[in-house]
Amino acid sequence: MRLLLGPVRRPWFSWLSGLAMLIVLIVELIKNSQMTGSVISTSPTFNPMIGPSFPVLINMGARFTPCMRTIPEYSPTTPFSNCFHEAEQCTVEEMCGFGGFGGVEPNQSFRFIVPIFLHAGIVHFIMNMLCHLRLGADLECILGAPRYILLYMSSGIWGFVLSSIMSQTNTASMGCSGALFGLIGYMFIDVIVNWKDISNPVRELVKLLIVTIISLILGLLPGLDNFCHLGGFVIGIVMGAFVAPMRSNMTKKGKMITWGIRAVASVILIILFAVTIDAFYKSPDPSQICPGCKYLSCLPVNNWCDM
Repeated sequence: MRLLLGPVRRPWFSWLSGLAMLIVLIVELIKNSQMTGSVISTSPTFNPMIGPSFPVLINMGARFTPCMRTIPEYSPTTPFSNCFHEAEQCTVEEMCGFGGFGGVEPNQSFRFIVPIFLHAGIVHFIMNMLCHLRLGADLECILGAPRYILLYMSSGIWGFVLSSIMSQTNTASMGCSGALFGLIGYMFIDVIVNWKDISNPVRELVKLLIVTIISLILGLLPGLDNFCHLGGFVIGIVMGAFVAPMRSNMTKKGKMITWGIRAVASVILIILFAVTIDAFYKSPDPSQICPGCKYLSCLPVNNWCDM
């Protein structure tokens, strides 16, 4: 029972998933070398994260709406210039890979999940691992693997769901940042639950708030997906209300209130996933659901919001 609900000594999921992400990154670099002739992208554009090119990342499973459903701007045969080599063209279906679409409409819905384990490059991987192997490992030891995996994966997945309906059509995203923002969201709930046991809870809450605001501001820079961050953060808060451990000295009334909050949180989670996934597939063009929302993920300077 302790293995399921925590605390546990070793954060096996954090370690193994981090190792899996490292292996995937190595495969990305090998595939980039095979497809473009270079280990990292240097031409026609340089990848500042020191990693594969934009088309190779999409081919590896990055979140890219034209691979997931039909949209007005792109069909499976729409050509992309400078695809895997400079001056080389490829179609959307060829760039999406994974055997194409089998003669039907784009249907690679696994791109809500797979991008969690992909990274844009070495710099991106290292930045995420600093949080994944510290905060993530600590929380897994406290929560136990099942609850932690539920928190981590649901935050990461819904981050890409929100990104899919808010981002510009021609953008791709990847990385475990949404899942990590979910951990930050959970920490807010953890401080509230353990308010009486923390020596200075207001200070801890303010510190969390400052870290969150700074991280979201950084998410406005080019190449980062703030929608994924925001989505993960929201689910982290809701999931926190669902999975946070009860205090050992909680009264019977307190336990009843906690179970009531968990019931409400579970309903909110179901509604969030159902409504947004339904909107993604039923809208004629997901990027037009909230066109002005793009400014939550970019600064309106130097055409950054149209990149």
